[in-house]
Amino acid sequence: MTSFNHIFSEMPLVFFTIFAQAVVGLSLVYAPAFINGYKNNANLKSFGLCLTLAMFVAFIPSFFHLNDITHIFNVLNRMGVFYANNEWHIGWMNNEILFLGLFCILSFLLYFKTNTFLFFFVLLSGILGLFFMSGAYGAMQESVPTWDFKITLLYFFASAIFLGAIVYYCFFENGEHERKMSFFAGLIGIGLLSTAIVLQTLHVGQTWIMGLVNPFELLSGAYIWFISLSFFFLGLSIVTWYLHNYLQEKFKSKFFAYFALFSAFLGVFITRMLFYGLINTQIMLGQF
Repeated sequence: MTSFNHIFSEMPLVFFTIFAQAVVGLSLVYAPAFINGYKNNANLKSFGLCLTLAMFVAFIPSFFHLNDITHIFNVLNRMGVFYANNEWHIGWMNNEILFLGLFCILSFLLYFKTNTFLFFFVLLSGILGLFFMSGAYGAMQESVPTWDFKITLLYFFASAIFLGAIVYYCFFENGEHERKMSFFAGLIGIGLLSTAIVLQTLHVGQTWIMGLVNPFELLSGAYIWFISLSFFFLGLSIVTWYLHNYLQEKFKSKFFAYFALFSAFLGVFITRMLFYGLINTQIMLGQF
């Protein structure tokens, strides 16, 4: 089995993590607009329904990773913390599903009761969901040496901020201030995301894996192509977003904004394929 086989086998999780992070990131970018009065309770009501539907759609790809749909009930096992092998462990993946599911439910409640505190609980659930999502991979860093919890945490939250900001810009902004606010959030997101990609590359380069002289061989020499393509589309996204943001009086259409959105998701998608393409344990290496 090659690393490319791993990429295709993990494709449901690629889509799930990207979409879920974008939805949580959207809520984080929406928060300052709501707090500063650019969005009112009526806007929050419809926004809650949008978050619910979007997170539900984000969950759909993950169902194809279960093999048997009834396995979804396994989330009830080992939730929170659990005791095994004479020590306590955190149920990272179970808690991830718990809090992202709670994010979806609370967002739906916003549609019926537009409450500021309820919205803050939505945000908290999303943040905790991303934290446990990062931990689900970071906790395996001993068996998957190409992963690191701190880098994964930065990478996932950066992806959320960047994607959430551009989704907000394309579909929820209403005025110059909100356009600039979301673009600024996008700049922060892409800056953190680029940093995470660089740190991940340095980490992989310093990782020792039994049976390999060069850990980049896990992708048969294609690592540089993944990195180059991801930076190309991320750069293309921010440039076209900039053009639309500061020349929007000349461009009445949102073509550049939607093109930037497409490029942003494509850039993150390529980096996520790279992330899963580096899955390998000592047992997996024996299959090369």
